[in-house]
Amino acid sequence: MTAHTTLTTELSYRDNPNPNAKIGFVVFYPFQYYVFKNVYEHLKDGAEFIVDEGAFFPTKQPPELIGRVVALLKKQGVYFRILPYGEYFHECRLENFFSGYSGLVSLWMYGCLRFHCNLRRRKIHLTYGIGKDLITYGIWKRKFDLILAYGERDQRIFSLYTQSEAVGNPKFDDWFNEKFDTELSEEIRARLDPQKKTMLYLPTHSDLCSIDVIADELKKLTKNYNVIVKFHYYTPPEEPERVQKLKDPRIICLNDDADLITLLKISDVVLSDNSSVIFDVILADKPLIATDFLSDEYLDWKHGEYKPYRRGIAAGLTYSGSIEQKIKKEGLIVTLKRPEELPRAVRGALEDSVFYKASRKKLRKELFSFHDGTCGERAAMAIKNFLATKELPEKPLLWHLIENLGTMKRLTTWLEEKIRETETPKPSESGIFVKKFAEKQVFKTIFFLMVKLEDFLRLKFFVFVRKVRPAEKFPE
Repeated sequence: MTAHTTLTTELSYRDNPNPNAKIGFVVFYPFQYYVFKNVYEHLKDGAEFIVDEGAFFPTKQPPELIGRVVALLKKQGVYFRILPYGEYFHECRLENFFSGYSGLVSLWMYGCLRFHCNLRRRKIHLTYGIGKDLITYGIWKRKFDLILAYGERDQRIFSLYTQSEAVGNPKFDDWFNEKFDTELSEEIRARLDPQKKTMLYLPTHSDLCSIDVIADELKKLTKNYNVIVKFHYYTPPEEPERVQKLKDPRIICLNDDADLITLLKISDVVLSDNSSVIFDVILADKPLIATDFLSDEYLDWKHGEYKPYRRGIAAGLTYSGSIEQKIKKEGLIVTLKRPEELPRAVRGALEDSVFYKASRKKLRKELFSFHDGTCGERAAMAIKNFLATKELPEKPLLWHLIENLGTMKRLTTWLEEKIRETETPKPSESGIFVKKFAEKQVFKTIFFLMVKLEDFLRLKFFVFVRKVRPAEKFPE
């Protein structure tokens, strides 16, 4: 593979391909590099990253965002190729681009994984969070041929509809091996008051985000604590007004290209809300506070309504019985019911009672199979072994029951074809795609109905899961 330069309307990037790559790690946000890095390290002689500009096709990833992904990959000195957005309209080029890969590793079944030329290519999903059960165990993940899970709980659920293997959390190999980003650490420590404890705030996105409610209290908190904020990867491009709410010279704000493991090392206490990062904090054994501002009724009804985003339409991500909500209700972590009580909650979390330490220990054992710093190697070996097998294992019954409905598959294929038809280039406009507005509205409506159908199936699936899986045991 030869290095080439990719041009956009704003930026240009030069890639660094691996001529021997048989495995592609698909990325389109900076944080994804950190999820994959310790797996890639054990496969790098035959692997590379694929930067997908059209991950949310027909929406194009912002050039500034792709630029940050490329800058991070270049800084880390890894192999990578860029899949330009324009290639989505040229089937022959796509087939040529992917012809050398035997397997693709991704966090989502988006973009290039859905190309016709990749339908038969083996696809591996690496889990990247616990919590928000409706999205974490969404039935769309059945499209992956192998899911690498954190622990037995995840593996048990994923195995209902595809092959799964528990390998632990590769991202945390750096934590257990004490490998941190010294440059980032020194840069941040230089901005901290050494006389103050440091709180790391890790909010999620959408209506589950707590920024709107807690921004003013965070600013007040800076009088007695250092405050670092790491935004969810969706927030800057999707919700820039929330970034503005936390703009304050006393608050250190970071994007998703900052290494979470290093930030956890720097911090004394962590504040989050409904994010899956709650369980990263538990794995790191850090004092934790989680906001609890949303009622069960809201989570089960209002949150489930469809919401338009730049990247498409999204349904509910969680519900009142999801694991991150259960540990709040059962009092296993410090919870914040009202924003004005934040100072008290921080003091309580920093005391870190024997009860909370024991709760975190039991949750780690329940949710993560390995804490030995070798999860990346274990995941890499699982990928190698899986790609070496000649035949895929037989799919479970639930996979066939879902596929037998067939409706989503047909609608998705039809919708993608129609979107391509409405975005044909004019010869005089060299690459600028003209959209037929009326037809696009029809296709958006169809997409909306398709998402509603998937959400219905997702809820039916969880009724099934509750009946067949063993009862979860949490600390008493």
